This record gives sequence, C-alpha cells and structure tokens, in this order.
Amino acid sequence: MKNFLLIINILFALSNITAQVELPRLSPNATVSQTVGYTNITVTYCRPGVKERKVWGELVPYNKVWRTGANEATTIEFTTDVVVEGNKVPAGKYGLFTIPTDKEWTIILNKVWNQWGAFNYDSKQDFLRFKVLPLEHPFTERMMFAFSELTDSSTVLNLFWERLNIPIKIKVDVLSQAYEKIKDAIKKSNTDWHTYAQAAEYCADNKVFLKDALQWINTAIELNKNFFVYYVKAKVLFSMKNYNDALIAIDKCRQAGSNDKDYDSYVTRVDLLESQIKSKL
Repeated sequence: MKNFLLIINILFALSNITAQVELPRLSPNATVSQTVGYTNITVTYCRPGVKERKVWGELVPYNKVWRTGANEATTIEFTTDVVVEGNKVPAGKYGLFTIPTDKEWTIILNKVWNQWGAFNYDSKQDFLRFKVLPLEHPFTERMMFAFSELTDSSTVLNLFWERLNIPIKIKVDVLSQAYEKIKDAIKKSNTDWHTYAQAAEYCADNKVFLKDALQWINTAIELNKNFFVYYVKAKVLFSMKNYNDALIAIDKCRQAGSNDKDYDSYVTRVDLLESQIKSKL
C-alpha cells in the first residue's frame, strides 16, 4: 500500500512539473474572407505587432523565406479555380510564404499549408512564385490582411504592416462559372419559364453568351407570354444591337402588361430601356 501511494505521489509531482499554463498568444489568430462571384477566398494567419521594433530587414530579414505572420504558417484557400497576379491557381488550400526585399517581394504559394512557421518550408513543394511591388501605407501596428477593390470578378488582397502594403490581385472567371450553373439549372427545370428568363437577363446585363440568351428567352416566351419575358427579350436584342426587333419586343411587353397588375412596378424600367434603344437608331 505504501509503495502504491508513493507511485501516486511521484506521478502527481511529475504532472505538476510538466503542466503548462495556457497564456494568450502574443500574436493572436485572425481570419479574413471575401466572396467573389461563387468563390470564397479565406486567409488564416496570426497578427504580430511592431512594438517599437524595426520590422523590415531586421525582425523580418530580407531575402529569406518568411511565414508571413507569426506562429503557424499563413494559409490562403480558394473554393474554385482563380487567377492570382495572372497565374492560374486551382481550388485548394496553400501555405502563403513571402520573401521580402526593400524593392520587391516574392509571393509563394506552397502545397504544404499545415506547418509551423517556415522551419520545414520546402521549395520543392512550391506551386507558384511571383513578384509584387510593396507600396507605402499609413502605419499599422498589428499586421493584417484585408480585401479591397472588390468587383463582380476580382479583388485585391492586401498585407498591411508597419508602413507597407503588399497588394495581390486575384481574379475569378465568374461568367464562365455562371454559364455552367445556368445550364445545370435549365436541365433540372426545363419547363420553368422563369429559369430561362432569369438566365437570359443575366447574359443580357453582362453582354455574354447572347446567342444562347436569345434561344433561352424564346423558350421562356413559348412557355409563358407575360410582360417580363418580352422585356428580357428586348434587353437581349438591345445587347445584340438588334434595335428594331428590340422595339417590337417592347411593344409586346406593354401589350402583355396592360392586363397585369405587376406591370406597374416595371413601367419605369421599360420606359428607360425603350429610350436607350431609340437613342441607337
């Protein structure tokens, strides 16, 4: 019994020696995300502070691979294929490493994203390297990533720290992705006039796939001859620069809307489209 108690006491003492207090991280975790079209872009990183230190060239040495943050390596994830600074990048998760210099930075997407710092970084696992120019920026104490210049198909990922901004341009082929989703939706509901009309209007608004759009809106008209389908057909024909036929579609839109209580909410849009068409004749 004494031996048993002695063993228990020894184990308890060892557990106290090896126990560690969980303290707040000096460089806290952070995540920033942005959706572009159908694509989610997510950066996960830790935020070191300047803390009155000289950052570039000292705390972060020049000409050496940097984890682009603190603690674990920074990661970037794309849910669809993207184009980063003109380079095609497949959907997936990557380690985001950098090599800073005083004049330009090398940005690295590495296939091994789950690692601590850059201690086990292997250049053989690089998927992509490219260079960007650093920009001057108002002082930022805590390193941070932020998205800017958002459009329907692109954005800029910015790394802000100390007095620098490192911008990275990201583009997504949203129109091609939308086209595939449109075709899939039509296959699933090929007797729904609204699906055809919605698809045709998107193409007209973006001036893409107009031949398909004309076919889709004609199918919608066969299914339901309401004012909206004629309005969309006018938009498609206008985008195709077929102005005379677009005006004919406007007339049919007004006729179909004369007995439709919902038409009142579209009158202004129909009038505007008609004036745009006539301005081209």
